[in-house]
Amino acid sequence: MLLNKPYSTKDVGARYGVDAHTIGDWIRKGCPTPEGRVFLPARKFGRGWKIYEEDLVLFEHRLRRSAPDRPRLDLDPDNTTEENTE
Repeated sequence: MLLNKPYSTKDVGARYGVDAHTIGDWIRKGCPTPEGRVFLPARKFGRGWKIYEEDLVLFEHRLRRSAPDRPRLDLDPDNTTEENTE
């Protein structure tokens, strides 16, 4: 599996069945979920964005993190809960 393959917002939009502008919104404003907004990690190249496969895997995991058997993979230390700090 090639985890370093870069995708454009158009490629990612096709993967999720949404417009490339929606992917740009997920990058800049976050994807709305019942638990709050989940941001799609991306890197700016010129006027466009590049999203890597490893970032898509992390994004998808964060979207489904409400499942009881999934560990939290938050990279932001301010997003800890009491159960994670014990």
